[in-house]
Amino acid sequence: MAEEEKFSEDPAENLRIENEFLKIKMKAQYGDAFLMQQGEFIPPEPENEFLKNIIAFEKNSKNAVMTTVYEKIGKPAFEKFSALKENEITAALKNITAIMEKHQIYLHINDGPYPDEVIYTFITEELFDHEVEKEPVFGSGWNFIYEEFYPNDKADIERTTHNFLRNWFKGDLENLRIELSPQMITAEEKPLLKEEALKKISYFFQAHENFYDDGYNIYDIGFNLESAERPMGHAEGLLKYEALSEAGEEIHYEGPYKLYMEKQDFYWTIFYFVMPGFVWE
Repeated sequence: MAEEEKFSEDPAENLRIENEFLKIKMKAQYGDAFLMQQGEFIPPEPENEFLKNIIAFEKNSKNAVMTTVYEKIGKPAFEKFSALKENEITAALKNITAIMEKHQIYLHINDGPYPDEVIYTFITEELFDHEVEKEPVFGSGWNFIYEEFYPNDKADIERTTHNFLRNWFKGDLENLRIELSPQMITAEEKPLLKEEALKKISYFFQAHENFYDDGYNIYDIGFNLESAERPMGHAEGLLKYEALSEAGEEIHYEGPYKLYMEKQDFYWTIFYFVMPGFVWE
């Protein structure tokens, strides 16, 4: 940073102030398109790098020359799905994805598997018309996720459930936080910041030496994408696990659980949950 841009003689304080200045600048420039969640602690060094990367990305994006995926891969000849025989679809899909990857264009599929005809039709009838920069603005190549075009909400909720329960049984607070919403609620439906919720969970974990002999199922997943405020969903089932208390006492927990979720952007996160053995007070 140039001498005239110094905010403080203390390097740590200088970096913190610079980060705040960058966030104010970006908020003024991009409005609600720029949002960083409040209540999350990010060390100043990676936060500074992240903010500068966004600024560089936005600057380069503004000046980028655009083209379509189909033009980018050289307009190869291909058959429409309707013209292919059933035994030709898989080979045609492999061929077209190989051409895309040769030009550093990748399609990732998180869930599925989906029938080859579904993916082939998506690529040739939708993705080919999608605009990309002629040269990558950030990173090397272009990456697309099928579920960002066609979300698989049931699979996303199931994945969030598995991740939450596995990290719960491991007592892994750091990875557990990934599945929680920034703004949660208490049993009395009062607002609760994620950090406060994590503090309550940490007390429960600290009261036990370890968990073992765990198991669970998922017998119901539901969601409502037409919710007035935001999409809502849930997962529920039965679980059991053993715990060893700090005093050396073996405790058996068993019963129904339920995870209440909301969808923000492309992700389902948990804003409230009921777990055997855990109380919110």
